[in-house]
Amino acid sequence: MLQNIGLSTGLFNENDLLFQFLGIANFAIAPIFYLSVCFYATPFSSWKHRDYLHFAFAFLMLLIIVASLFLDQEIPAETITTAQQDSAEHIFNLLFGLQLTVYCVLAYQKIAKHRQNILLLNSSIEYIELKWLQNLCIGVMVLAFFWLADILFKLSDTSSLVDDLTSLLYLTGVLYIAYQWLRQKEIFPYNLGEQEELKAIIAETTQQELEKKKLVPDDKLEELKTQVRELIETHKPYLADDLNLIKLAEQLNMSSHQLSYVINNGFNENFYQLINRYRVEEAKKLILDPKMDHLSLLGIAFEVGFSSKTVFNTTFKKMTGQTPSEYKRNKLAKTGSD
Repeated sequence: MLQNIGLSTGLFNENDLLFQFLGIANFAIAPIFYLSVCFYATPFSSWKHRDYLHFAFAFLMLLIIVASLFLDQEIPAETITTAQQDSAEHIFNLLFGLQLTVYCVLAYQKIAKHRQNILLLNSSIEYIELKWLQNLCIGVMVLAFFWLADILFKLSDTSSLVDDLTSLLYLTGVLYIAYQWLRQKEIFPYNLGEQEELKAIIAETTQQELEKKKLVPDDKLEELKTQVRELIETHKPYLADDLNLIKLAEQLNMSSHQLSYVINNGFNENFYQLINRYRVEEAKKLILDPKMDHLSLLGIAFEVGFSSKTVFNTTFKKMTGQTPSEYKRNKLAKTGSD
């Protein structure tokens, strides 16, 4: 964007050294975006030496530009044709578009894995599932497609509308990122010790999928499963919308590692599914309870621990095959006919 501003205002032209060095930043944008996604989606994320490798391509482009400065002194400028310059620019742009697409795909996969992982740890995921970042990845990939089409078919050379629409898309994207970033809650609001436990749980779950390793003997698993069920059904911790794995483990005087294994292997569910199943069962009781007639369906949703109407309706229908209103209407109709 700085390049475009510089060219349009006449501060520099495409042959200036500043313009060329600004171009290197293009090859750092995609890795920075991907590493930002990794930071969001990984508990206790930290910079590693291998992360520098993501900027190897940008460094290579820097070396090429520096080398070209010395070559320019040796090769007369008039020997380089316009066609050669255009070809070099197209290659540069195509490489950028390819790199951007690859990193968006990697970021999309990282977020998809993150959404699986937080189901192990949280009972409410509406504000921490990073759906907006996943949508952003798709949007950037679509934008990259049209951008590459513009390079190959020179669409902007024949119509100024393409440039205007592209600028509008850039502006919309920036505003979208800013708005969602301000709304984004902290995903892993835990101390360092708890975050280390979460990392271990995620790693162990992946390892279990590969090796089916038993962390708890079968007889002990049944005992712990009974303990978990009794506490949930007696004390109803699921009524708190901020319930997570660590909080439930504390109530059970059990390690979060152990509790995660019991839920995944004893109940054959993840933490999110288990807690929301109990919430739905509680909601079904309240919907039909005459004492709760003063509450709307949204009020019942909040009462049983759901944080939004959308999540309540989606989860309820997924588990019962009906929306809450359909369930209530059908049950009341059946009661009336009886």
